[in-house]
Amino acid sequence: MFQFLKDPHFDFMGKRGVLLPASLVLVLVSVVVLAVNGMNMGIEFTGGTEMQVKYAETPDVAEIRSTLNAAGFGNPLVTTIGDPSDNEVYIRLASRGEGGDETETEESSDDPTIVVLNALRGLTSVPGRRSSDLNIEDEASLAILLGRAPGAGAAQAQALAAAILEARREGVIFGTFEDLSSIEGMTPELQTYLEDNATIGPLALRSQSYIGPAVGRELVEKAIVAIIGSLIGMLLYIWYRFKLQWGFAAVAALTHDTLVTLALFSLFNQELSLPVVAAFLTLVGYSVNDTVVVFDRIRENLASYRGKDLSDTVNMSINQTLSRTIITSGLTWVVVLSLFLFGGAALRPFSFVLTIGVLVGTYSSIYVASPIVVIWQSYLDKRKQRPSSSKGATERRAKKIRRSSAG
Repeated sequence: MFQFLKDPHFDFMGKRGVLLPASLVLVLVSVVVLAVNGMNMGIEFTGGTEMQVKYAETPDVAEIRSTLNAAGFGNPLVTTIGDPSDNEVYIRLASRGEGGDETETEESSDDPTIVVLNALRGLTSVPGRRSSDLNIEDEASLAILLGRAPGAGAAQAQALAAAILEARREGVIFGTFEDLSSIEGMTPELQTYLEDNATIGPLALRSQSYIGPAVGRELVEKAIVAIIGSLIGMLLYIWYRFKLQWGFAAVAALTHDTLVTLALFSLFNQELSLPVVAAFLTLVGYSVNDTVVVFDRIRENLASYRGKDLSDTVNMSINQTLSRTIITSGLTWVVVLSLFLFGGAALRPFSFVLTIGVLVGTYSSIYVASPIVVIWQSYLDKRKQRPSSSKGATERRAKKIRRSSAG
């Protein structure tokens, strides 16, 4: 088997008196940071809108983002998706007032989708009025518009509306009114009518979804339950595989990893979303796996070297697994760092958690979980010795009393 280090002899436990208290201080600082900064919650938890938009020409993501900021949507997530030649953009927005402009305006009562689309088309949204854009109107609105055309029947209007919408679903975006000639059933008279009564904008709405605040609160509760449940599950597993105090040591390390990563996540104002919750659960599993590998080697060495000092046994076990830890954690870290640097805005919060978490999790397996096992076992050993010492002192006092009585 390939080894990164040949027979290392680092004194990890010799530094536990400094690094374990430092880790405790880091956890306390993390709690303070979270209490002061809070979390930048995504639309899954606060409510908001998701949209997929297709442009006729190559979109400028930075310009789209600034346009949405000006329209009152704070911290919009805007990223291209699919093949660059598809000109498709994914937009995720918190409700206005959630990280954006909290001032009520006349527009604030509008459907957010209408406000967004009008902003991207360079129009001003006016309540109760919308420009009929053939690239974004829904089927019902198109049928109403076409039904007003001279000589157009309801059935013909409905069929044309369905055909236009089907073309848009297949990825068609109308650039000019001449493009409508490809729609089955379109007549020159209807095409002229649409030129006079509709517009063709630079973008088409492909899909949209809305998440309400009530759903967001439910997702927050489920996310918290999932993380706490995973910690309890890890405790029970390690209790079963090893010892109860080892399980508590592993959970202490996991709590350290989660809080420190959360604090850094908060400091860098990353957005907490459902994929990020999945990243934290992945971090929990990764960290406990690293800890179990060390614990398993400690258990093997305790059986092989009976009577050896526990601190020395733990040191030896960590050194024996160090090569594996460096190779596994190092390769994992390179992958998640690449995702963070080159994965784009959509993957950045997810990869941020794992980039920090892999480092913190590797550290905690060595300098949090293992020292707690040593300190706890030392405390239990002292408690076992205390009754015999107390018994000896009692016997000495009894002998002294008997000698005094005999004298």
